Parts: sequence; structure tokens; C-alpha cells
Amino acid sequence: MATVTIEDYDHQGRGIAHIDNKIIFIPNTLIGEEVEINITKDKKKFMEGNVVKFIHTSDDRQNICPYYPKCGGCQLLHMPYDKQLIYKESKIKNIFNRYHIDTKINSIVSSNKNLNYRNKVTLHVEGCKLGYYEEKSNKFLPIDKCLLLQDNINDMISNIKTNEDKVVIRANELECCIDNNKKVIHTIVDKKFLVSNASFFQVNPYVTPLLYGKVRDYLESDEVVLDLYCGTGTIAIFCSDKIKRGIGIEINEDAIINAKENAKLNNITNIDFICGDAGIELGKLDISPDTIIVDPPRAGLNTNTIETIMNINPKKIVYVSCDPMTLVRDLNILNSAYNIVEATPFDMFPNTYHVECVCLLVRRN
Repeated sequence: MATVTIEDYDHQGRGIAHIDNKIIFIPNTLIGEEVEINITKDKKKFMEGNVVKFIHTSDDRQNICPYYPKCGGCQLLHMPYDKQLIYKESKIKNIFNRYHIDTKINSIVSSNKNLNYRNKVTLHVEGCKLGYYEEKSNKFLPIDKCLLLQDNINDMISNIKTNEDKVVIRANELECCIDNNKKVIHTIVDKKFLVSNASFFQVNPYVTPLLYGKVRDYLESDEVVLDLYCGTGTIAIFCSDKIKRGIGIEINEDAIINAKENAKLNNITNIDFICGDAGIELGKLDISPDTIIVDPPRAGLNTNTIETIMNINPKKIVYVSCDPMTLVRDLNILNSAYNIVEATPFDMFPNTYHVECVCLLVRRN
């Protein structure tokens, strides 16, 4: 046991304190709080701990969910939303500074709804109950509702009866879908998108059009644009009326099927879609794109994809990232040939430590 005072936050939203000049990370704490902790991990350079008792709590602390912090879905639910935004913007600036990325960081774009915003969830099933696994364990935690989920998803949870070991629910504002063979139609501004449960689609409908709007702002009417990791074609189709021609590349077959359907659904004729690995298919194309948009998974871009992009040498790269650590890693490579003009953080996942970023890179002449 030890008693410490929280001094700062790490990039996972955990509180930071020190014991004998050694850093310790403690989840579910706020700056200024004095807590009695149990040390759960003691490594050479750091420790981890859990709160046993709050001796002094911050006036900012909120307690709004009966499952938090046992459930691993949120990391910042004890923090008011305005403070979450300050933390996330500061986190991006700190990561960029630490890895020597010298660029303009715009103010974070907030979510109009910070609760009941998610349009998709995967729930585990035990007996007649649906729920999550507790953080860092396989211990089942039954839930009646989740504060991150849209209301219509929460309304379904207690009524679902299944023999499956997990359930995927995707919803728009009007309907929910738990059938893998059924597609839900999502609307982003004036575009409609058919999305199957197996396909990736952004989970926050309030921030998604703002993020895609930022990408669109970077494009010009005479451009040929490649959209790598295009998913169900959302960015390419959203930007289709701004550009001359677009090609989307995605390795997930279900997503590409959706993308082609979505182009037809929106009467889009200047966008084509290719199913395959982005790095491989990119090298087969016989066009010279003006801009390449990349929206990779958390692992970021692999070496082959970066090398191929730099060989193609587009005038601009628009990098959409869901992981700032892999983002700065990739930016440090691309920085050899491109100026990093600016980065804008987006709060796609309120109450978690995750932050999306959109970066504009312009080729040096």
C-alpha cells in the first residue's frame, strides 16, 4: 500500500504519480486527487497501481455509470467532457513534440453528443445476459445498458435471446441490425451508405461528417485521388463531387461489395473500387494521383505501403489516423519528402483515451 497525489495523465488517460522518484500509472484518477493505492506491477522503470481508497477527490470527478471502471470500454468516464477535450488536445501536442513533429495543431473538434453516440457494439453472451468482459480479463460483466450506445441499441439489449457466444449490433437512428445478412443504411450529410455487420464504418455519426469534411477541404476539383483502406467507400464517395476521379482500395471483401453498392446508391460514376492489399494494389496502378488519402488501422502504414506512396510521389497526402503513436512514426518517415502542414484532432470516441487525427502533407518541390 502507498499514498500518492496525482500529478498528470499518461497517453492512456491514467493518472501519473511518483513513489521514490519512480513513475506509477493509476487508472480512474484525476489531477490533484490523493489516493491510497495497491501496487499491481513493479518494473525497473515504472509501476502500475489501482485505487484502494480515495483520500481526497477532485471536484471534477463524476460518477455516472454503475459498470465503470470495471468495464474496459471507457477510460475517462470519471472526467467531465470539457476536461476530456483539454486532455486529448494536450496529448496530441505532447506526442507530436516528443517525436519532433513540428507542425500546427488545430483545436480539437468535439462531439455534439458525448454519451449515447455509438452506432455499433459487440456484446458477449452468457446464459440469458449480454455484457462485456472486465478490463484485462475474461470475467463476464452483464449489463442492462451502456452509456456509450445509441438509445435504440440499449433498448434491444434486454430483449435479445441467442445461442451465440457474442452479438454484433449495428444501428442507425431508425433501426437496429443483429443479422449479418442484413445491411443498415447510414446517412452522412447528403450521402447514403449500406453497411453490413462485417464491414468497418465509423461509430460516431456526429463527428464523422466533420472529419470527412476536413478531408474534403484539402481536395481540389481537378484532382485524381486514391483512397487507401477505403472501407465501405465513405471518404471517396463523400468527396466524389469535389474531385475529378477517385479510386478506393480495401482488403475486406464485404467492405468493397458495400462500397460498390454505395457508389450505385448515390449515383456516383467517378469512383472505382479495388479489393486487395493497399501496398500491393497501389503499385499496380497506371495512374498518377494528385492526392493519396490513407485511413489505416491502428497499426498504421507498413513499410511497403509507405515506400510505394513515396515512389508515386503525389502532391499531397491526407493521413487519417486513429492512433497518434503510429501516426507520428509514419510522419517522421514521410517528412523526408513532405511538409506536414497541419494536424486536427477529432474526438470520435468520447469517454475513451482514443483520438482521431487528420493531417495534411504537401510534397516539397
